[in-house]
Amino acid sequence: MSTPVIMEYAKIKKEFPEFLTAYSETMTKAKRDVKDAWGLSDGGLFPGANQYGVTTIRPRFVQLGTTGGASAESWNRNLATMGWQDFVNNNVIEDVYLGVLGFIFPNVSQRCGAIRIEAGKQKLPVINLQGEMDIMSEPAVIFETGLIIPEEEAFKLRVHALTKGYNVIKPLGFALAKSKVLISETPT
Repeated sequence: MSTPVIMEYAKIKKEFPEFLTAYSETMTKAKRDVKDAWGLSDGGLFPGANQYGVTTIRPRFVQLGTTGGASAESWNRNLATMGWQDFVNNNVIEDVYLGVLGFIFPNVSQRCGAIRIEAGKQKLPVINLQGEMDIMSEPAVIFETGLIIPEEEAFKLRVHALTKGYNVIKPLGFALAKSKVLISETPT
């Protein structure tokens, strides 16, 4: 795993073209893994019989439910205490593979000073968010190499909260889903 890049979300494609390469490589590997595991072909956003679908990463894919006062389709979580705490700590649900290439921090004021990611057997070092991120309107942490998290593998995002309150952190990447029911027809 290489050092993550911190930049404005809107400038990723323009200022960090390596992101598109990482995205493509991660998608290709995830699709190969899914074909081996499920024996299905790529059905895109509208999969048919014997196909898997491609969509965005949803909170329900890591069983977030309605914890922390948020809906099942929201990445908004209440950081009830200061210091280290879990933002996400669950397994990816059955029939879903995730491809994570970073995280977007769309809050006006950031409550997190650092994050730590564990995906399956991969444990990334602590990523310090202070400094550069404080002057960005919509900062993002981008990985030079994407993480593939297979179904039923652990996914943990720990945050170091500087202040209490609600915070949004959205994974940047994709999900491959075996069931058509898991695919949103209006991805965000």
